[in-house]
Amino acid sequence: MKILVIGSGGREHAIVHQLSLSKHKPEIFAAPGNAGMEATCVNIKVTEKDTLLKFALDNKIDLTVVGPEASLATGIVDLFLEHNLKIFGPKKNAAIIEGSKEFAKDLMKKYNIPTADYATFSDFDLAKAYVLKKGAPIVIKYDGLAAGKGVVVAKTNEEAIEALENMLLDKTFGDASVVIEEYLEGPEFSLMAFVNGCKVFPMVIAQDHKRVFDNDLGPNTGGMGAYSPVPIISDSEVKYAIKEIMEKTASAMVKENRSFLGVLYGGLMKTKDGIKVIEFNARFGDPETEVVLPRLNSDFVDVILDLIDGKDLNLDWDKNPRLGVVMASNGYPGSYQKGFEINGLENTDLVFHMGTKKENGKYYTDGGRVLLVVGSGKTLKEAQANAYANVRKIECKNLFYRHDIGYQVCNIANIISGTELSKELRAKMKAKVLEYKEKGLRLPHLVVILVGNNPASKSYVAGKEKACKEIGIDSSVIRLDENITEAELLNKIDEINKDASIDGLLVQLPLPKHIDETKVINAISIDKDVDGFHPLNVAKLHLGEKCILPCTPKGIITMLKEANVEIAGKKAVVVGRSNIVGKPIAQLLLDNNATVTICHSKTANLKEELLQADIVIAAIGRPKFIKEDMIKKGAVVIDVGVNRLDNGKLCGDTDYDNILKKASVVTPVPGGVGPMTITSLMENTLEIFESKIYNKN
Repeated sequence: MKILVIGSGGREHAIVHQLSLSKHKPEIFAAPGNAGMEATCVNIKVTEKDTLLKFALDNKIDLTVVGPEASLATGIVDLFLEHNLKIFGPKKNAAIIEGSKEFAKDLMKKYNIPTADYATFSDFDLAKAYVLKKGAPIVIKYDGLAAGKGVVVAKTNEEAIEALENMLLDKTFGDASVVIEEYLEGPEFSLMAFVNGCKVFPMVIAQDHKRVFDNDLGPNTGGMGAYSPVPIISDSEVKYAIKEIMEKTASAMVKENRSFLGVLYGGLMKTKDGIKVIEFNARFGDPETEVVLPRLNSDFVDVILDLIDGKDLNLDWDKNPRLGVVMASNGYPGSYQKGFEINGLENTDLVFHMGTKKENGKYYTDGGRVLLVVGSGKTLKEAQANAYANVRKIECKNLFYRHDIGYQVCNIANIISGTELSKELRAKMKAKVLEYKEKGLRLPHLVVILVGNNPASKSYVAGKEKACKEIGIDSSVIRLDENITEAELLNKIDEINKDASIDGLLVQLPLPKHIDETKVINAISIDKDVDGFHPLNVAKLHLGEKCILPCTPKGIITMLKEANVEIAGKKAVVVGRSNIVGKPIAQLLLDNNATVTICHSKTANLKEELLQADIVIAAIGRPKFIKEDMIKKGAVVIDVGVNRLDNGKLCGDTDYDNILKKASVVTPVPGGVGPMTITSLMENTLEIFESKIYNKN
C-alpha cells in the first residue's frame, strides 16, 4: 500500500508516525514533509494540487491524507475524487466550515448549536461602532484562514480597534470580513471526531496552550503544547458536546448539501452556561494531534479506510495520558532566525518535527515552532515529567519553551473512573466465560431477588442484569410483591440455596419495613453470597481466612491498585462504621499493610484524623460532608456515598469540586465506585462457579 500525506508540520509528522505503525506496513510519501518523518519527502507545496495529483497518479498512490487547511481550501479533495483517487479530507464546500467564520456561525445559529453571540462586518467604521457599543472584553476573528493567528481576544476597546485596523484596513491576512464575538470565559478543550456524513466517531479530548509564554502571557500562537485527557472536563460534558455539537453539526452539513468526510475539529469552551463552540476546523488540530493520535490503539490505516467506506468505527484508546511541549525559535510568533544546530534528539523518546531541516546528517531549526516533545505516563503528572525530561535532553542555542504545559491540570487530582476500569475487567471476565463454553461447561448463574417497586432498586437490578448479559453470565431476576411476608421470602431464599445450578444469590436492599434485613442476609447461604454480606463471611475476612470479598470494598481496593496508589505503610481513615462497607474496607486496607482508623461522622477529632490521612474513604451517606479543609494536600479520596439532594440531584459524601483541587487521586461522584461494585459482584459469581466446577473436576 502506498500512502501520500500532504503537509510538513508536527501534525503531519504525527499522522505519518501513526500510519507507519499499521499492520499494512505502507510505503509513505510526504509532500513536502519534514526532516523527521518516517516517509519519503516529495518537494511539492501543499497548495499545488495539480502537481500533487500528477504525483499520486504517476506513483499509483492508494490513499492520500490531507493535513493542512490551506490544501483543503484549494479543493484538492474534489480534484482527487474526480480522478477516482482515494483521499481523506472534506470537499471544498464542506471545508468552508473552517475557511469562513461567518459560514460556521450562521450554521450554528440556524441549527441551534451552542456558541457565542456574534456579528459580521466588512466595513471598518461599522465594526468599530459595534465594538464601542458592546465594549471589551470582546473577540475579533478574521473571516478566513490565518494559520491559527487570526483571532484576537481584546481586553480593551483599544486592542479591539487595533485588531480591526489590522484585519480590515491593513488587510494583514488578506481581503475578508471579520466576525466579532461575545467574550466567553472558561476552560477550552478540543474535541476532534472522524466524520462521514451523519456518522460521528469522537476521539479522546485534548487541551492546548495558545499563549507564547508561561502563565498564559504574551500573544497567541499556533499552540505551545497540549495534553490528553483533560480531567477538568467530565464524561457527561464530553457526551453533551458529542451529541449537541459534533453530531448536530455533521447532520447540519448534510442538510446544507455539504456532507463532511474527514476530521471535524471542535474548539470548545466550558462556560457558566454550558459547553459552547469557539471554532470549527476541517482537519486535525495542531498541536492536539500530536498527543491524541499516540493514544490510538486501533490501526490508523484501517480507521481511515473504514470511515471512507462508510463503515462504523470501534476506536480503541490507550488510557495512559500524553503531554507535548513545543520548542520554538526565539522571537516566535514574531520574527526569528533559522539554521541553528539541534543536538540530543537521538536520546529522546517521541519527538515530532514541526520546523526542522537535515543537512549532512545533522538537524537544524527551520521554522517558528521547531519540535514537539511528547511524554507519556500513567498519570498526567507522570506524562508531564517525562515530556520535560526529554526536552532537557535536547540542546539548541536558539530554542525556548513554556515550562508550565499542563501545570494546572497536573496539580488537579487524577480522577479514577470506576466506569472505565469496570469495562476492562468485564472484558476479561467475558473471555473467561467463553473459555467455559469452549470446555463444554455450563455458564455461571446469578439470581437476584427484587422485592417491591422501589425505583432505585429497580435501576440497580437492571444494571446487574446488563452486566451479566455483557459478560455472558446466566441471570434470573425474581420479582416479588412488596407485601410478601418475611417467612415467604426466607422460604424462597432457602429454595435457591438448595439449587446446585445457581452459583450466586443476592437480595436487593432496601427491603420493605416489615421484613428484617438482618434475617434475610443471614438466610443467604455463605457459599452463594456474592454481596459478601453474610456475617460468617465477614467474620472470615477479619480472621484472615478465605472468603468472598464484600463487593464494594473489593471494588475500592481494585481501584486503588489500578491507580497505582501505594497502600502499604500509608495512613488510611475510613469514615463510616458499617459492617457492609466501613469495617470490611478497613480490614482490606490492613491486609495491604496500611495503618487504619475507622471514624464516625460525629467523631470529635474527625478533622484532625482526616488531615493526617494519606487515604480517605468516605462511606457515611451525608451529602458533601467532607470539605477541602478536612483533607491534606495530595491525599487520595475515595467517595462511596450516593446521596439525593432536595432538588433531586445526586451527590457524594465529599465536596467534590473543591476536593478535586487538593487531592492527588479522587473518584468522580456520585457513585464513583458504583460500576466497580457491580463488576465485583460478577467477579464473585465467577469465583464461586470456579470453586464448584473445578473442585468437582
